[in-house]
Amino acid sequence: MKTSLIAGLLLGLTLPLGCTVEEDTPPDPLAKPSGFCQAWAEAACQPKVVEYCNAKSPEACQSTQADFCLDLLPDNYSSAHAEACLNAVRDAYTDGDLTPDELAVVLHLAAPCDQLSTGTRNSGQSCTSNEECNTVDGFSCIKKLGAAEGICGQAELIDKGEACDSPNQICRDGYYCNGETCGVYKKTGASCDGDFQCKPTDHCVKEADADAGTCELRADLNDPCTRDADCQSGFCAPGDTESTCASTIRLSRTEPLCKNLL
Repeated sequence: MKTSLIAGLLLGLTLPLGCTVEEDTPPDPLAKPSGFCQAWAEAACQPKVVEYCNAKSPEACQSTQADFCLDLLPDNYSSAHAEACLNAVRDAYTDGDLTPDELAVVLHLAAPCDQLSTGTRNSGQSCTSNEECNTVDGFSCIKKLGAAEGICGQAELIDKGEACDSPNQICRDGYYCNGETCGVYKKTGASCDGDFQCKPTDHCVKEADADAGTCELRADLNDPCTRDADCQSGFCAPGDTESTCASTIRLSRTEPLCKNLL
């Protein structure tokens, strides 16, 4: 009894004044790209995905998908919005069917997976992609008039007829900036300089070496296509002989998307 009491008193004397014994806080598993991508792989490789893609095992699927995630993730990764992204990945794969919006998430880090980079450019500096900007703090690469470059900043949405000539000003849905003010999209068949002038269901089709083109309807479902932008649905599905516009894809052993889920 005396020995236990003495040992307790000695332990108390060895602790600095004002200090208490606390358990170490476990590290955040999503803090590093490797941890995030392992969680991404687990969200993607759900039972239906493993079954439909004919994967060897959930572990094999996760290994391949984690590598795919690491290649996709921006260099300046931040875990601030990681949970929202992982939830979106899980929702996208849960039923084995993926819509164009879901495909944009899992293949191109579309919202809410577009806020994972601290960026390399400050507000107001030039950029070519969102990941160069601090997306964690709500900045994006704002491009005007179909330009290849833009500036990092927070977009200001402009209504029809109002000035949109500042670098961070973009028009609300349904309108485009003509360089001065926000106007209505051009009609199908009208002359155009780029897709940005046409309705979302149209694109600007130009002949080779032509300066101007014509707003024409994008391809409908099951029509041939070569890229996502050709389709009204926003998704050009690869096929055995040709690609066609689709509204959704179902994972299967012959679906090209499954090559990263085996």
